[in-house]
Amino acid sequence: MRRIGTFALAIALIAGCARNPLFYRMGSDYYPVGTIGSQWEYEMADGGTLIVQVVDQTEQGERACYRVLSGADYTYWIPGDDALEFYEDHRVMFNGYEIPLYQAWVTWLDWPLAVGYTRIDSAYTYAVSQGVTISHDWKRTTTVAGIETSPHGGWEQCYHLVQDETVVNWIRTAGFRPETTAVQRNIWLAPGVGMVEMQAPDSTLILMSHTPGN
Repeated sequence: MRRIGTFALAIALIAGCARNPLFYRMGSDYYPVGTIGSQWEYEMADGGTLIVQVVDQTEQGERACYRVLSGADYTYWIPGDDALEFYEDHRVMFNGYEIPLYQAWVTWLDWPLAVGYTRIDSAYTYAVSQGVTISHDWKRTTTVAGIETSPHGGWEQCYHLVQDETVVNWIRTAGFRPETTAVQRNIWLAPGVGMVEMQAPDSTLILMSHTPGN
């Protein structure tokens, strides 16, 4: 009888954890880019659609990673137990040439997330092209604003991220002034699904369907 009672207690505790939102969030993947074949289809504000898919594993920046096709562009990610890393590739067009300014692996999020969490990433660098120096100043601040239901689609237990990103490119020669781009994104991440909504001044994405990979 004692063994049966202990077993019953263990089952009750497991069931209780499954119903506990905190344990549920801690045990969920909020950016599942580590499974080939995973696909997300988003509705865009202009009425179009965006397909995002984990296509394969490759090497980028001397690191093994997962390659994700987003529309016509590729991004590169390394999912880990403690952090999600993203390959930043910043370039600028100058006199018809694409000039690489900053390429590096950067931690995109630390796990587990918590309300009030803030991460700041930044870089200051420069490149010389055709005898002209081009400086590049980049800063991104990501804050977990709360745990919410997504505004559209009704995804529950989402982490709401507020992401402020500023880029200043300056062609340091006469007649050019610093070119500053500042954007704020609101992003909702759902457990086991990833990004279900993103709102930015120039775009809005709302998840229509998600197909897990194998």
